[in-house]
Amino acid sequence: MRPLNFVFALLAALLSICSLSSVTVAQSQMRVLFTFAPDPDCGGLADTPLIADPHGSLYGGTDRGGPGGQGCIFELSPSANGWDETVLHGFSGTDGNGPGGAVIFDKHGNLYGTTVSGGAYDAGIVFELSPSGSGDWTQTILHNFGSVGDGTAPESNLVFDNLGNLYGTTNGGGTAGNGGTVFELSPRLEGWIETLLYSFPGSINGPDGDGPKGGVVMDREGRFYGNTQWGGAYGDGAVFELVPRNGTYTEEIIHSFNGVDGIQPISGLTMDKNGKIYGTTSIGGDPDGYGTIFELTKGTNGVWKEKTLHEMNGNDGASPIGPVVFDAAGNLYAAAQFGAINAMGSVFKLTPTQTGYWKETMLHRFDFKFPDGVDGEQPYAGVILNRGKVFGTTSSGGVNDSGIVFEITP
Repeated sequence: MRPLNFVFALLAALLSICSLSSVTVAQSQMRVLFTFAPDPDCGGLADTPLIADPHGSLYGGTDRGGPGGQGCIFELSPSANGWDETVLHGFSGTDGNGPGGAVIFDKHGNLYGTTVSGGAYDAGIVFELSPSGSGDWTQTILHNFGSVGDGTAPESNLVFDNLGNLYGTTNGGGTAGNGGTVFELSPRLEGWIETLLYSFPGSINGPDGDGPKGGVVMDREGRFYGNTQWGGAYGDGAVFELVPRNGTYTEEIIHSFNGVDGIQPISGLTMDKNGKIYGTTSIGGDPDGYGTIFELTKGTNGVWKEKTLHEMNGNDGASPIGPVVFDAAGNLYAAAQFGAINAMGSVFKLTPTQTGYWKETMLHRFDFKFPDGVDGEQPYAGVILNRGKVFGTTSSGGVNDSGIVFEITP
């Protein structure tokens, strides 16, 4: 689900594309692994991050297409003839509509994910896909959102804890208003039981957050961190922390965006081994307003300090999307949805330097018309790293204008 601000960001990128910046262009190679096709394949608007299994197969979701026409979950497997697509499940509405985030494996090889709408109340679901010996996958709905006081529209990635509980966010609903929730799903003999850890009050102007979208990350002490696209002290979005205390959770806003350091964080966060948090804002930043990459560090006094690592300028892309990923050398990778000369998006790398400056390297600028119409346009999900290469999707472009799955060798 794309906010209206994306439209403004795109228009701004088109109008001001001559904005100049020092951008290093890498001699990287981009390869189209797969081109989505219209129904009944998983065709159109691939807007969830990919994941990879130990064998190198890729898994993701599309918002359109599939046997039921309401989106699907796919697997891409490398073969002697290229990459083969398998539709694991096609949504039809009652069993979900439009995958909302990346799927995630459990230790038994089952896949879990969310859909933004559909289900019993047309407010989204959490589902499980279980493989059978025959190669088919069976769907089980773990939770239907939308009952009274429950969350609605889960657009987030999910995360497991060590006990097998699932955590995520909903963009709307809740007990305190319509500001969204952070939820837990726990496996029990009678099924999966939902617990709302926190409900946002639904005030777009703050001071609390409003509209979490990207899911949560968890630290070693069981604290959860996420962001909201609205709210905070300035109404431009916020990063929140949930701290467990005596069986409940206490919420605190640890950073409020003010426009200069970004507006509207819509992607999930990434936490490194030192407890630093990284993320993106879809617009804002000084001086161009094309979005930012940020870092949050917790000081010895317990106060979190925000640092803007990079401000997009249109020439290198606009509306960066995550979650960001790191390689072993500490380089950061992300995609941008718009901008980058032809307003089709980009994939870029940020490298930390001893001076504290992060050097940007452009890995690929998307241009649907070059070469021969096979390139993609507008990636609406972050990238992943696997075996030293960068993988991701575009929402459109390719020979069918339904999007592609790409591989970049840095």
